Amino acid sequence: MLAVTLAAALRASLLGGGQIDYDEGVYWQSLRALAAGGALFTSVYSSQPPAFLLLLLPGHLVSGGALVADRLTVLVLALAGIAAAGRTAGLLAGRWAGVLAAALVAADPLFFRQSVTLQAEGPAVALALVALAAAAEARHRGGGPALPFSVAAGAALSLAVLTKLLAVAAAPALLVLLAWPAPGSRGLSRVGGAAAGGVAVAAVVLLPFVHAWPELWRQVVGLHLGARALPLGGLDAQTVALEVPIAVLGAAGCAVAARRAPLLAATGAAWVAAAVLLLALQHPLWPHHAVVVTAPLALLGGGLAVVVPGRVAAIACLAVLAASVLPASLVRDQQVPASSEARVTAALRAGIAPHDLVVTDDQFAAALAGRSVPPPLVDTSLVRVRSGDLTADDAEAITDRPQVDGVLLASGRLAALPGFRAWVGERFPDAVDLGGGRTLYLRPAND
Repeated sequence: MLAVTLAAALRASLLGGGQIDYDEGVYWQSLRALAAGGALFTSVYSSQPPAFLLLLLPGHLVSGGALVADRLTVLVLALAGIAAAGRTAGLLAGRWAGVLAAALVAADPLFFRQSVTLQAEGPAVALALVALAAAAEARHRGGGPALPFSVAAGAALSLAVLTKLLAVAAAPALLVLLAWPAPGSRGLSRVGGAAAGGVAVAAVVLLPFVHAWPELWRQVVGLHLGARALPLGGLDAQTVALEVPIAVLGAAGCAVAARRAPLLAATGAAWVAAAVLLLALQHPLWPHHAVVVTAPLALLGGGLAVVVPGRVAAIACLAVLAASVLPASLVRDQQVPASSEARVTAALRAGIAPHDLVVTDDQFAAALAGRSVPPPLVDTSLVRVRSGDLTADDAEAITDRPQVDGVLLASGRLAALPGFRAWVGERFPDAVDLGGGRTLYLRPAND
């Protein structure tokens, strides 16, 4: 498929680039900790459901911990999501609707960014799109073949939700697709098959953590509930402006499909409505969360193809794919150049032994230097700090462990813990000023 091929080509050069988002360092260090034998939710902290890191871990292990491999897994899932969007719209509204939907998903600036960024939103949305494609396939095939596709649809959505909870917004859309009457199979049997697939995947993913369920709930759900009152986050003007075209095309596609391809309109609208409601309740809300609504809007945009000649639809698809160059350029501009991290990584390599640990709020720089952080401190986000999920006493107790050779304060997150910088200065008195507000504190040589 042209959309998938071009999407892969535009993204390939971004996989090995610099940091795109703070979360990338968090998840890179989380994977390093798991690869070293740490246990998720007990020793390795995680604010995301377990499937996200579990999906990334095989590639991480095979590659020896390379960031490019971690991002490649995210990209492969995104490409599957693009193909799935095309298949869903194609089955529900015709060939050109499928091609246009795939092109719009591939070109969506938010989905583009999340397809090369080490974050959970892109994989979760891609898996939700795969779930819809499986459900559409179940309807299309009917009869006996419908059941395995229904099971696959439920399994894919369950995996999506266990990757990022926001993916639950796709559940109403999946229900619409499965329950909508179709010749050759019963909606109830399709829904039942999906439910069975979802339960099976949930069991496979969650049962190995049964001993850690209280911590899993506290870290994945409790953290976010406790952070709802924080004055953090929000959608920035650039993100909103970039997504206006997708919103307009999605609304127009929905209006057209409502008359010519009603099931596509109902499916996409159900996802969009649930996603908007979820984002209205979500706090703190970050720009990358909005991909949960822009992806179904792009899917709906495919509905525009049902009212234009095939030649016009083909030209429109090519134009949309050409427009993908813009988000590629934006992501490249957002990546932090490796040269800006050179002084920090050199200092970490010189001051921290390879098998020792460093406490830091710049996890990406530590991983870039080949150094790991204590598993409970892979995530030192402002949400953890300001919500009280991570206290100064907690950070000091972990930092005081003998395996910790130094502390890099770089982003202001750990420094926001009351008294922590002063405490670090006393315990790690050898300070190295690295510029830009970054300081590496080391233990005395005789300790």
